[in-house]
Amino acid sequence: MSPFDYQAITPPLITLAALAAIVWIIVLRRKVHKLSEIASSAIESTADGILIVDRQGRMASFNRKFVSMWGIPESVLTSRDNGQALSVVLDRFENPEVFLARARELLTDFTAISDEILELKDGHILERHSRPLLVAGRGIGRAFAFRDITEQKRSERTLAQERNLLRTLIESLPDYIYAKDLEGRFILANSTLAHLVGVEHPEELLGKTDFDFFPEELAAQFRADEQRLQQTGESLIGKEEPSRDAAGNYKWTLTTKVPLRDGSGEIVGIVGLGADVTERRSVAEQLRSAKEAAEAANQAKSEFLANMSHEIRTPMNGILGMTELALDSDLDPEQRDYLNTIRFSAESLLTVINDILDFSKIEAGKLELERIDFDLGDHLQESTKIILLAAQQKGLELICGVRPGVPARVSGDPTRLRQIVTNLLSNAVKFTERGEVVLEVQLEAEDSEGTLLHFSIRDTGCGITPEKQEHIFMPFAQADGSTSRKYGGTGLGLTISVRLVEMMQGRIWLESEVGRGTTFHFTARFGTAKTASRLEPVEYGDLSGVPVLIVDDNLTNLRILEGTLRAWSMLPETVGGGLAALARLQEAHEANQPYPLVLVDSDMPGMSGFELAGRIREQPHGAAAMIVILTSAGQRGDAERCRQFGVSAYLLKPIRQSELLECIRSVLGQESREHALDGLVTRHSLREARRKLTVLLAEDNLVNQKLAARLLEKRGHRVVIAGNGREALAALETENFDLVLMDVQMPEMDGYETTLRIRERELGTSLHQLIIAITAHAMQGDLEKCLASGMDAYVSKPIRADRLFQVMDSLLPEHSATPYSLR
Repeated sequence: MSPFDYQAITPPLITLAALAAIVWIIVLRRKVHKLSEIASSAIESTADGILIVDRQGRMASFNRKFVSMWGIPESVLTSRDNGQALSVVLDRFENPEVFLARARELLTDFTAISDEILELKDGHILERHSRPLLVAGRGIGRAFAFRDITEQKRSERTLAQERNLLRTLIESLPDYIYAKDLEGRFILANSTLAHLVGVEHPEELLGKTDFDFFPEELAAQFRADEQRLQQTGESLIGKEEPSRDAAGNYKWTLTTKVPLRDGSGEIVGIVGLGADVTERRSVAEQLRSAKEAAEAANQAKSEFLANMSHEIRTPMNGILGMTELALDSDLDPEQRDYLNTIRFSAESLLTVINDILDFSKIEAGKLELERIDFDLGDHLQESTKIILLAAQQKGLELICGVRPGVPARVSGDPTRLRQIVTNLLSNAVKFTERGEVVLEVQLEAEDSEGTLLHFSIRDTGCGITPEKQEHIFMPFAQADGSTSRKYGGTGLGLTISVRLVEMMQGRIWLESEVGRGTTFHFTARFGTAKTASRLEPVEYGDLSGVPVLIVDDNLTNLRILEGTLRAWSMLPETVGGGLAALARLQEAHEANQPYPLVLVDSDMPGMSGFELAGRIREQPHGAAAMIVILTSAGQRGDAERCRQFGVSAYLLKPIRQSELLECIRSVLGQESREHALDGLVTRHSLREARRKLTVLLAEDNLVNQKLAARLLEKRGHRVVIAGNGREALAALETENFDLVLMDVQMPEMDGYETTLRIRERELGTSLHQLIIAITAHAMQGDLEKCLASGMDAYVSKPIRADRLFQVMDSLLPEHSATPYSLR
């Protein structure tokens, strides 16, 4: 065969061509396979679920994400029957026919590009992207990418709800809410602010500044505040600033501004909140004006009450004081009756005045308590003397007793304690026609801070019905409130007492039985006294073991006197009448244990105290006994009768413990009964035993000068009178005084300024002039003002001799009676 034989070589050439084609096809397939692997890997690595379908709608390819997303088993997806897979897909929708119709549209239109949101009935939300697959411009299928955006949509919806809620909140608030950028332009505003500046919608403010809506001076102030805030980063909280509305009306806004920061913390603007406080400010102004007017009215009322107190008490001081001085002089029965009537009427009027003033102070919350040391027993005895005359006129026995264990000296407000006691005692006397009224005090509790004392005021009067007891402590209430009632009074006494007891950390109550009497109880807390009492047990050694016979028909009196004497370490025995006393004295004589002291009540049935004294003196063994008569009502000629029957001492009930102690020491200290007859021991003689003082009286009122001077001179004191503060200072430069009685209200220089001048002179020295304020003012703060100016004590007018001398005794204990010694 020739090399050029065509027929010979043709078959081999064909074979090579076929082989080359086969080789090319193999290489191409490998490249396609490689590309297919790359495409398959990319599809599997995506987070989306991928599905590729052919022109007939058959599922040609998919990734595992698609399988897990739709929950279709892979075996179902690879089968030639797509019906089962389609069924699974359609079952995920609430309206599958809508999904199916849209899928058919996409498979028939290979030019459409689709991006849609699919909401499944289980709550999942899918984002579907659909693109056609084209080869040479011819659609061969469609690719679907599914992305689960459930959480994203939920977050978007939540955010949208929050934004809507925030916007609703901003729009619904009555306050102005806004935000601005660094240039002061509004980037947020609510309708409240829009209405203020006169625009309809908040959007109309955006991009504008305060200079577009407010007067320039206001806008400039707003801008300055915001720039300062942007520079410092500090917030502006609660600033009240002026503003104007669209109509030009004056407004006040309570503004708060804080920095607006971006994600990096940089300040990019401010956020503001403003509240319209125009009405509130107006109300506040009105309230301030009303408050100032009320304070002015209250001040005027206080000044009026103080002036009225002064104007009323000053003449009352003269009436009561001069009446008491006149009653101490020689009078016939008719004159004494007139003066007693004057004194009783004046004291009744003064009680009404005091009740009204005190009630006013209590209601205004301006009543405060003092805290000073005082002798409790003496103070209670003095309190009973205030109503002694009323009790004597009715023939009542008025008894005051302090149980063992009660401290002799306490710290508290003696004036207010006296007010409570006298209120209750006055009521007891008022509602008792016969029998007795008894005041007693006993120890209720004791601790390191002081004592709680229990006071009781018992009477044998008409009693109080249960229905009246329920409201008797109310203001203006009385047991008998009828217009024809037998007993008078303001009805304020018990109310005031209740409030005072509460201020003393105690309580008040009553027990009563109609026809058998009433007992009022109250407790009060007192502090421990820092100064010692003149009646401390250490001073009773000279009386220890001294036998005493007490004769009285009143069992209460016997019990109280016995307890008092036992507290002084004496040996008292009690009998109820004259015959029993004579028998006991005889027994003591026969036993060679005579009584050196006999205390006898003057008014006893069968045998009076004076008759008993006479019978004792008739007995041989009775000559040495010292007899002390105790009487509730002094009678003219009693002093002569005492001398006639050999009585050593004569005291009026109720008797102060200190007075009784001085009396006993005095009579037991006398060398003999004959010596005792030379000078009868009485309340007046005990006073005479006290040291005489030189007193400077600074008082401008002539009546008060005369009254105070006479009271002091009757006690043996020497008095120098100064008509005002300047005269008082001049007198102090030329003479030394034991005490200054300083009137508060005087011309030229009042008592406060005078006292300050005196204290200035004493600076740098050891001198201290004792000064007692004498004032007709009795309002809140008067005591504090007196003490603040340097005064040592305070006595209000009308001046009561017992109160004045009690205060003097407390400041000058060495002025009190000198103890007598048995040795």
